[in-house]
Amino acid sequence: MDRREFLGSLAGISALLPGLSLLPLREPSFTAALHARAAAAGLRTLNPEQDAAVTCIAEILLPQTDTVGATQVGVSRFIDLLLTESMLERDRARFLEGLAAIDARSRSLGGAPVAAASRQDQESLIRSLDGQLPQYAATRAERALLDRQPMTAERGYELLKHLVVFAYFTSEPVAKDLINAPIIPGRYDGCVSV
Repeated sequence: MDRREFLGSLAGISALLPGLSLLPLREPSFTAALHARAAAAGLRTLNPEQDAAVTCIAEILLPQTDTVGATQVGVSRFIDLLLTESMLERDRARFLEGLAAIDARSRSLGGAPVAAASRQDQESLIRSLDGQLPQYAATRAERALLDRQPMTAERGYELLKHLVVFAYFTSEPVAKDLINAPIIPGRYDGCVSV
């Protein structure tokens, strides 16, 4: 999977960025404060094995190149914070079931959990799961139906990928250095006469 292809496929997220107040003002923005709390806190929901799996997958999706990677911006700690403080218990349990299903798939394909598998096996697993992502966002009725079905590795990967992308693009280094988009562009002079 090419990093440029991955980022290109996520171009739609740019429509959400202006509402996230990413640029620091006098006080840190909401997401900057969350990232700071996540970096300071230890693991509260994820155990070390789950954290290793999240970190491994996040680093495959968004590795460090000439830009910061998922590990450098603390994606796994941010996801742990979201799981602990923001998700409902049933959603947290579904996410953890999905993570377990990804690990089980990795064990069945390569004989090791995703974090301990060879890089080739990890990338093969992620490529396979990525190929199973739905082409279109599910409707509310489709999501309700999916929530009643047993969690699969594909569904778990979909949820994890959404959280990884959210955590990455709301981090301060990415907002400041990579996106470089002004939240309030230019100057506006309404109907004034001079």
